[in-house]
Amino acid sequence: MDAYEDLQQATLHDIPRSECLQLLGLARVGRIVFADDEGPVALPVNFRMDGESVLFRVSPASEMCLRLNDAKVSFQVDRLDDFHQTGWSVLVRGTSSYVESEDLPVLKSTRPLPWARGFRPVYVRVQPTQISGRRLVDD
Repeated sequence: MDAYEDLQQATLHDIPRSECLQLLGLARVGRIVFADDEGPVALPVNFRMDGESVLFRVSPASEMCLRLNDAKVSFQVDRLDDFHQTGWSVLVRGTSSYVESEDLPVLKSTRPLPWARGFRPVYVRVQPTQISGRRLVDD
């Protein structure tokens, strides 16, 4: 048996939906996954939660924006600890759509603010149809 086989492996546990929502609320960067002409694309975006939906901003001239109105998408957030080989991941599946200004959170401080420079006035909401998560723990 070599040293690699001697490593104790961690165990996967499902995360309850309520805890998934808490973890999403604590995170600020995730990956939106959508399809373009070449297939699936995963891109990082900074976001905020609005109830149970994910809210982020994009440029109207971006390929991402062109693909996200009334689209089936996934959104993922995770935190990993390479040293301990543990972590968690939350996956949101649903439909993305543009958000009209009257449907945005009333408090501007609860809306996402892009980290990168650029013109990103289009708000996109991912309305979940499924939220699931898994945690890898060292038992």
